[in-house]
Amino acid sequence: MKNSILFIILSFSLLSCQHKGDSTKNSTIETIPVFSNYTAELPFSAFVDTIELIPLETTEDNLIGEITRVIFNDGKYYIRSTNGMQNPKLFVFNENGKYIQKISKQGVGPGEYLDFEDFTIANDDHIVLADYKQLLHFNTEGKFLYTSKSEFPRAEGDFALFEILPTKDHAYLGVPLFPQKHLLVKVNDDGSKLDFFFDPGEKEILKSQFLKTWRGLVPSDSCYFLIYSFCDTIYSISPDMQKIASAYYIDYAPKKLPDIPVDPKDDCLSWKKKLSHLDDYLKTSSIGAGDDFLYIGITDKAYKGYLSLYSKRSKKIMTAKRLVDDMYLKGNVITVTGKRIPHNMDGDDIIWEIKPRILMKGYQRLSAADRETLQQKYPAWDQICSSLKEDDNPVLFRIKVKDF
Repeated sequence: MKNSILFIILSFSLLSCQHKGDSTKNSTIETIPVFSNYTAELPFSAFVDTIELIPLETTEDNLIGEITRVIFNDGKYYIRSTNGMQNPKLFVFNENGKYIQKISKQGVGPGEYLDFEDFTIANDDHIVLADYKQLLHFNTEGKFLYTSKSEFPRAEGDFALFEILPTKDHAYLGVPLFPQKHLLVKVNDDGSKLDFFFDPGEKEILKSQFLKTWRGLVPSDSCYFLIYSFCDTIYSISPDMQKIASAYYIDYAPKKLPDIPVDPKDDCLSWKKKLSHLDDYLKTSSIGAGDDFLYIGITDKAYKGYLSLYSKRSKKIMTAKRLVDDMYLKGNVITVTGKRIPHNMDGDDIIWEIKPRILMKGYQRLSAADRETLQQKYPAWDQICSSLKEDDNPVLFRIKVKDF
């Protein structure tokens, strides 16, 4: 009998996150004032212990577009890539970035997908693609195993997962594209049993259909964290999925989004028009949780980006829109944008995809003395950066964050 699979489906709502029903208030909620320690430029040395570069091999068979998910499992990087947010493919590379294989079969036949929105890996040997109304199961060699399908009741809309994440008891967490009543659902492996819960109210459900984050649901050692796109609260989900509590309040002052009325007839276009009248506002685009820190990816009205790092131990917060390399390619600047925000982790390491041209420019601008220092202290960086081409696949930054 197949293992029971749990799906928690949550949507990304806008604005305040005053949930009712399954959620609970937490009197010990911590406040993260993201702009209390803002600087336009933040040096790597303020938060970086080390950065490992993983150049993803480029071939005619594996040209990568926009990366939405990276999972490192058993010495391999599994990467979901799209072209203009369409035509998704799953690429597999070894730990050094050498290309291994891909899953790329769009269609309606066995082992084919329409437009899988996300994927996960269960039990270290089981790939699950979250496709429309179905889950496609593969082994880690890319061999198709089986399909499981589900039908939501009419009141809950169509079964379509935007985000999927495994739990510690061999379950999964996921995100529906268009939730109708509940933000969370439990479903077993073959899709035959569904349990819905976490009703935030009609207003929040409507908002949740308008916009999504890059990554709003992440695991930690003791719980799962979730946040919605314009929500100012990070929630914790207990391992047994029975309790949702406020864990962190993100203070976006002075650019906090005001409360905006939602009409049942609103759609994405009408909501965008309402937001267009505001001078500026901030929204959460991604979160990540290490043992000792949180990172928060933020975008504003113009889709400019900010990166915030929060120490759970010292309560220190650092927020910037540009990161300055003062360790490797000295003086090189990486500007955070709406599309250039970290949204993947492996354990305590942040995984961030960087375009080759950014590293090439930094390498070419090095002084003779700094280049010699790079060659002596970080020969792998020198070797990789000196051989990059502008049309190569992205390079993965594997960032080990130091205590701050």
